[in-house]
Amino acid sequence: MVERIGVLEARGDPAGHDVRVADLPADAQNQDEVVILVHGTFAGDKDGNDSGSRWWQRGSDTWRWLERNLPAGTSLPQNGRLFHWSGANTQSARLLASMDLLAFLLELERKGRGYHLVGHSHGGSVIWEALLTCHILQRKGGLVDHLYYSLVRRGVLAPEGHDLAAGNRQLLVDKYQELGQELKLNHLRSWTTIGTPFLCHLPEGGWFSRGWRHAAFSLAGSVSAKDAKAPSWTVWFVATVFAVSVMLGLGLALFGSVGPMWILVWLASSVTALKITISIVVRSEVAHAVTTRAKAAPSAFAHFSARWLGLYATTDEAITGLRTLCPPQALDYSQLRLPPAQRSIPQKVTAAWPEIPTLLRLNAPLRHVALAPEASFGYGYYYSGSTLTDKVYDGVNGWIMPKINRLLAGRLRRTAQGCDIPYVDLVYVSPWPVPIDAGVTGLPDRVDTSLEEGAASHAGLLGIEVRQLIARAAMNGTRLSAVLADHQLDAAGKSMVHTSYLTHPEILHMIRRHIADSCRSSQVDTTRAGLPSDSREWMVKARAHAAGRAALHSPEVL
Repeated sequence: MVERIGVLEARGDPAGHDVRVADLPADAQNQDEVVILVHGTFAGDKDGNDSGSRWWQRGSDTWRWLERNLPAGTSLPQNGRLFHWSGANTQSARLLASMDLLAFLLELERKGRGYHLVGHSHGGSVIWEALLTCHILQRKGGLVDHLYYSLVRRGVLAPEGHDLAAGNRQLLVDKYQELGQELKLNHLRSWTTIGTPFLCHLPEGGWFSRGWRHAAFSLAGSVSAKDAKAPSWTVWFVATVFAVSVMLGLGLALFGSVGPMWILVWLASSVTALKITISIVVRSEVAHAVTTRAKAAPSAFAHFSARWLGLYATTDEAITGLRTLCPPQALDYSQLRLPPAQRSIPQKVTAAWPEIPTLLRLNAPLRHVALAPEASFGYGYYYSGSTLTDKVYDGVNGWIMPKINRLLAGRLRRTAQGCDIPYVDLVYVSPWPVPIDAGVTGLPDRVDTSLEEGAASHAGLLGIEVRQLIARAAMNGTRLSAVLADHQLDAAGKSMVHTSYLTHPEILHMIRRHIADSCRSSQVDTTRAGLPSDSREWMVKARAHAAGRAALHSPEVL
């Protein structure tokens, strides 16, 4: 462990923060900066184990490599609970995990301990959502429920007897004030994302809310303190509709001779009106929240970009696969960042999905089935009349089934996207936190090619392993499913580029180099072993390019 007591000033970081080591608590000054690993989708441990073979667990190959090679002044967590999240392929799970991660970071901030974040796949998304939320909360001037409860569970904030659900929103403002400077995340030294498909969600729109397809929808401008708060009109809107409904009921009861039928009509109308009203309000609040996050993303990225390193391959299956699930013909993101009047292309957006194969249809009428011997119940080829069965068949398959197919295809598409937030669409997927990555590579060409060739080679070995398992099952007289359940395919994890990053030595050295460049240890790390000069040059250019593009797309510049 590196001693840092008495050091007057930390080594300058790319973000330009001026946090003096001598101002930190003595125990924080004596501690290494901690490296936090965040896993991606389907990569969690269902039993919650901290030790295991997964890359982020203690004792794994990646963990042991980092233990041996991290620069002086940094270390992995040697004891205590690692960061866990469900790893579910849903945006709600990622947002919930980001709140827990942010609470963890604020705990480190309160202790004055520096930290580095490393996330693979959607682990990078969890990191970004946490940073984005932190950025928005500073505009809002208050906390949100999920973060407050996470902070209470971690002991960062003391629990209160007040019930947030009862409308005591002032508590969230008071607790925000209690956190003070910690939400600035001054002790975040670096964050690295590996093969992360960053997702940009935008509102579908509806009554009282504009969706991303609307010609007047725009992400231009910065987020104000008012924007960062929930809209206030929604409560009054619901209260007004409820009051009108009650007044109509009282009017019917006091001034009219009404029978049971009119009472039922009033009751049904009131329930329907309230249901529609609540639907409008929920849709509007979701649209406001999602739009605010999308508008705040460029300024948040500009703030954190100098500490970011994004590593991704050109053929990463997760990134390219999710991009194919985005709406076709969507407006280019750079145009969406402009006011509608300043756009250089037609404002009307027609984002239509291509026709899908038929997923559901009725069986054919029996008389159309050409069997020998016949099985048409007396209706053969020579009968030219149309039966009731024919009409039902044509009507259902021609009118009803296409609509059901579109609904089913949309649900399957949203499931693959992991988009489970109501009234929201996944519109952009990018290897950068905001979709401004055009013309940028995520790895040196040599490393990118090496990853692709390695994945292709292991994919071939995977086929050999599968054939060997089939032969073993046949010779032993056992079911193939039982053999597969008891055998782990050695080549399976390396047969995709997306799962090969953390076994590639040069990528591990690039992660290490980024941490070393950002570390504020008094002992400046100069070790360059394992990282060729072209990769070092690429890293310098990539980080500078990301910071430059982020600043260029910041609302303060636009």
